[in-house]
Amino acid sequence: MKILLANPPCRIDLGNGKERFFVRAGSRWPFSVVKDYNCKQSYVPFPFYLAYTAALLEKGGHDIFVIDAIPLNMTKKEFVEKTIEYDPDVILFETSTPTFNYDIQLVDELKKIKNFTIVLTGSHVTTYPEESLKKCKNIDYIFKNEYELNFNEFIKAFSEGKSLDKIPGIGFRKGNKFIINETEPTPLEKLPIPARQYFPTNDYFNLSLYREGVCLSDPSMIMHISRGCPFRCDFCLWIQVMYKDSGHRTFPLDHIFNEIEDAMVRFGIRAIYFDDDIFTGNKKFVLEFCEEMKKRKLGIEWSVMGDAMIGDEELIAAMADAGCVGYKFGVESGNEEVLKNIQKPIRFEKVKKMAAACAKHGIKSHATFSFGLSGDTMKSMRDTLKFACELDVDSVQFSISTPFPGTRYYKKLEESNRLLTKDWNAFDGGSTSVVKDSETLTHKEIEDFYSKAGSRWLKYKLKDLKWVWRQLKYLNKLRVGQGNYMALNKLKRGLELITT
Repeated sequence: MKILLANPPCRIDLGNGKERFFVRAGSRWPFSVVKDYNCKQSYVPFPFYLAYTAALLEKGGHDIFVIDAIPLNMTKKEFVEKTIEYDPDVILFETSTPTFNYDIQLVDELKKIKNFTIVLTGSHVTTYPEESLKKCKNIDYIFKNEYELNFNEFIKAFSEGKSLDKIPGIGFRKGNKFIINETEPTPLEKLPIPARQYFPTNDYFNLSLYREGVCLSDPSMIMHISRGCPFRCDFCLWIQVMYKDSGHRTFPLDHIFNEIEDAMVRFGIRAIYFDDDIFTGNKKFVLEFCEEMKKRKLGIEWSVMGDAMIGDEELIAAMADAGCVGYKFGVESGNEEVLKNIQKPIRFEKVKKMAAACAKHGIKSHATFSFGLSGDTMKSMRDTLKFACELDVDSVQFSISTPFPGTRYYKKLEESNRLLTKDWNAFDGGSTSVVKDSETLTHKEIEDFYSKAGSRWLKYKLKDLKWVWRQLKYLNKLRVGQGNYMALNKLKRGLELITT
């Protein structure tokens, strides 16, 4: 069968050459950025589910075509034209809450052209399977949770004309009723090496289009060694919805290193970002990983999405010794009461020690924070910004906390009638808050505080000459590893923040 695996575009024209541009497949936090219409988005996560699915289908002898429209900066018109040109039997693409209404418009448009079989996946249809099928009658099937193995089973049955009723994770109409099947977490050892050679599309392979802010060299790639997390933060979308709070699972070590060595040989990879939900979810496993990395003498630099609590200086030192150059971790709030509300077990002194350990061992550090969390007030948001400024990290990310459907945070707000809207277009933590005003905080105050936080943080940091000197060294490493263009982009972003 001919199967199209797609991450379609969602772009909203704002006039004056600007647009709101959405990022979703591969991102645990679907969001938008405002950018110049012709400029490519700088941060693009790798769509792992699509790549694992492509590898499984390829093994089954199917004709696979991939369109990842996000790194290609593709318009909807270009996406539709490419789809018509390929003329697939089945189309699968990932959707998300803030893009759902736009995505089903695209589904309707494709169906008018030809009666393609269209399958939607992602956290939104996982949470609302029957509602999604009712909302858009042109959706033929949905798949819940981790879908790679289940979709592969579906394609085999569908191509052979067999019953689909018992396939795990599937949702579809059958006469006047709906079949919605549950599924279990994926046994990671059953997944093949992702078929990266198809990305962003069969006609144009370029892994360097998938970027994050820690890797300093090219060519690089984004990879997983695990799924899930041992913690239970109330806002976390993938942990609660995609993984059903199933805990932390790791790939077998042999699987991980076979994938790394395969990528080094096939794609010339020099750097890896491990974009796990929490790379450091199992300290013993990470220490074993570091020992294996040194034993194999791969000479590759790597960075991770880790955490601030499981890790310690012993772990950071071992990671640095094995080639780690970057460490990202979530703090979320600088207020103890808010951290209790969101069920995030953070101790501020431990976070400071982790940041200091990274600096000591030459690992570039990045911390994430969010405004508008459960119980946030203007004072607690100020506490968060103050802690972010005082924390000795090299970069930060601020966001607006979004209560995505399916999370405990969403349920809590829904039960207390504190959701400002259920217009899914507004569920975009890159720009808006959808939480009703409380006695102490309005949604407008959250948005205004968020919009100025990055500038305030950078202006504070620029007073620290030791921190500035460290950033100049990292900037030079970026220039050497990825070229003048990327270094200039980093400088440009800094100047934009200073002048905000």
